[in-house]
Amino acid sequence: MAINAESSSGAITFHLSKKEKQSITFGIGIGVPKFGYPNDVRTNKESIALIDTGATCSAISRRFAENAHLRPIGRYKIHGFDKISIVPVYNVDIILPKGIAFKNLEVGQFDTIFNFDCIIGMDILRRGDMALTNAKDEMVFTFRIPPAETHIDFAEEEKKY
Repeated sequence: MAINAESSSGAITFHLSKKEKQSITFGIGIGVPKFGYPNDVRTNKESIALIDTGATCSAISRRFAENAHLRPIGRYKIHGFDKISIVPVYNVDIILPKGIAFKNLEVGQFDTIFNFDCIIGMDILRRGDMALTNAKDEMVFTFRIPPAETHIDFAEEEKKY
């Protein structure tokens, strides 16, 4: 998929309860074109996103695309877990909490029966730093953009003790 996104800066952190440790989901906004005059106006629709480090690109559900009356801008070949699919592609904005926005992002479409309508893939995650920690039996996910000047290195940290 083509990357044509402008992004803002900031950081988000989520503390996940024991029952939430199976996946990382949170509320986001998806900016969709509002057709008519002027043509470049977008309206934000609230949604739930899933973090998926196994997804090369971000995607929205067919349900969301239909409800938002989105028009595809093309089609892409997607390599899924067990098959290859040709799916519609849409141009949207992905707005994470605290206003961290990825503008004009090309996203594919997926079918879902789950409670989320957006997959945040590596096209977004590789633009910043991400960590998942489990101190004191509490899972914490954190993401920042832009990335820091240095890496987190648990092996190096372990050598200090």
